[in-house]
Amino acid sequence: MAATLVRGAARELAWLPSLQCFRHKSKAVTRHKKAIHFERQKILALTKYIAPKPAISESCVKPKVIAEDNGKENLLEKFQCSQLEKVIQENKMVAVFQRSSIGTEDFLHLRHRLHKHEIYVKIFPLQVIRKILGQSHLQALLPLFIGQTFIVVSSHAKVKEMLQAIRTAPQIQLLGACVDNRLLSKQGIVNYSKLPSKETLQGQIVGTLTMLTAQTPSLLTHHSTQLCTMLEQHSKEEGKETTARP
Repeated sequence: MAATLVRGAARELAWLPSLQCFRHKSKAVTRHKKAIHFERQKILALTKYIAPKPAISESCVKPKVIAEDNGKENLLEKFQCSQLEKVIQENKMVAVFQRSSIGTEDFLHLRHRLHKHEIYVKIFPLQVIRKILGQSHLQALLPLFIGQTFIVVSSHAKVKEMLQAIRTAPQIQLLGACVDNRLLSKQGIVNYSKLPSKETLQGQIVGTLTMLTAQTPSLLTHHSTQLCTMLEQHSKEEGKETTARP
């Protein structure tokens, strides 16, 4: 009806526009992503490419970056250095151990067993150990401090007690020690532990000296006694010769 009216008005104006009617059809979106079947999901998960890990860890290849302290003094490191110096000066026995796979609880029991014999475990950072030991008489022990290491110290040379305490902890390894200002290897420490105690050696020395003093009078009178015996024998032989003559 509207189109007819428009055409009539246009004829009256002597102008006929071209009119076209279009019918638009709206199409619904029916293409949705189809869900993957469960079996196919499992196959895709099993066949997914996994990149191989490098044979050497990146932490081993890349050097550790040490943060610069911008000229500021590290108070904690200074305190640890002073503590390590005190430990070295006050103890006659300093042993180096390597901790491989011992648990925290087992390590605590080990420290308790050592503490019964007045032997103590000390743990310091590697940079502190290298800094202090490089300037002390224990400089030869520096190559032993690699990885997870700790030291066992005592004011007396209690090597036998230390070896007995660590016998139940095979996870730690004895690397070396300094006993009475003497550097010892692992076998040297074992040999040192087999030596008799100081009291036993003192008793042996006292017994030897007593035996020597007891033999002194007999040694002094030995020559005179031998001379008297020889003279008596000589006089008897002369007496026999005189009686045998007619």
